[in-house]
Amino acid sequence: MTIQFFPGSADPVAFRAALRLYPARYRRERGDELSAVFADSTAEGGRLATAREVFDLGAYGLRMRTGLTASSTAGRLFALAAPLVAGAIAGLGLTRFLHDFSMPVDWWMWEAPDRVQQLPAYALYYGQLLVPLLLVGAVLAGRWRLARTAALAVAAVGALGVALAVLVQPDFWLVFNKSCEATPQLFAGLLFALAPQELLRRRQTRSDRALVLAAAAGGGLVLVAQDFYSSWVLMDGRTGAALVLVPLLALLFVARDRLVPAAMGLAVLPLTLTFSLFQVWQSIGGVWRLLPVVGLALVATMVAGGLLHRDTGTGGRRSLA
Repeated sequence: MTIQFFPGSADPVAFRAALRLYPARYRRERGDELSAVFADSTAEGGRLATAREVFDLGAYGLRMRTGLTASSTAGRLFALAAPLVAGAIAGLGLTRFLHDFSMPVDWWMWEAPDRVQQLPAYALYYGQLLVPLLLVGAVLAGRWRLARTAALAVAAVGALGVALAVLVQPDFWLVFNKSCEATPQLFAGLLFALAPQELLRRRQTRSDRALVLAAAAGGGLVLVAQDFYSSWVLMDGRTGAALVLVPLLALLFVARDRLVPAAMGLAVLPLTLTFSLFQVWQSIGGVWRLLPVVGLALVATMVAGGLLHRDTGTGGRRSLA
């Protein structure tokens, strides 16, 4: 397939690469239409407009590959979970800040020889508080474009925390331990950003806002249940296993098209998954003994993925209430 966008020029390489991200059957059935739309939308635009169109085209192709479209079960589930995970990650950050503020000394700040080296740690700590609050505020106000930008910033804060753990900590055990404090932001931000935006763009009801605030309280309770990532609970593998298994079991409601309880479970997982696996690893005595648990989790993930990949064909908008 070769369509002339401009006199003497064939399909741009970037366009063909973006088109490859779509399923083969979709390319065969809709490839000419996509090419025509791309040609029309970029005919009067410059390089920036073309790059934006290529990015949007490729992003939707990836959504189709992963099943995260507005008409899929997974897309609807992520859209329902996104406001909840925004509330939960904001509640987690606020609860931790209030806990640390009540301590007699600033034991929580990583020590460094000078202020320049302390700056990333301070940016991480206050970013974990302020950026999720911006996200949940945008959700409550129904400002979805701002919310998506804030979600990406939340993910960036989490990525900074993981990077600092890798760079600062001397061994794998401490890297794993410290990165557990940042992965909730990383996973929560990505989960929100992956939700189909067309399903989020609706006016928030009072019930929706109430559930978001309830999720904020739940995020604080999850942090308390993990004892603020304290090493004292590392040998309590049962609690860690429960904080992973209960949300995973909630995802099984998808099989009966009960997406609201499944969304609640999905919203909890970013907050509990990493630290809970760390707890289980510590309690069973080594990484090799953790492999059967990881294997079971992979099987459960594959089963859940099969359930979530079902297309509904409607893409309807369902309220959290």
